[in-house]
Amino acid sequence: MALESHEKIKVLDEYIEILKQDLLFSMAERKRKPENNMTHNIITTKQELDNAVQEKMRLSQIYYGNVNDSIALTAASA
Repeated sequence: MALESHEKIKVLDEYIEILKQDLLFSMAERKRKPENNMTHNIITTKQELDNAVQEKMRLSQIYYGNVNDSIALTAASA
């Protein structure tokens, strides 16, 4: 399960990078030639990016555990 989550996180990282590039390209194109469908593309790409980041955060919490718990335990034992 942990390996599977790690692989999913890796794939999501790659997908997030692609979405970032698409978003930047769409924003640059919109400046060059403002069209209504370019705005739609930007919004759609941004929504996909937000969803991918949320999914990565969820999987990271499962794979790595809650980082705040380990910090609290370390601080309490010190």
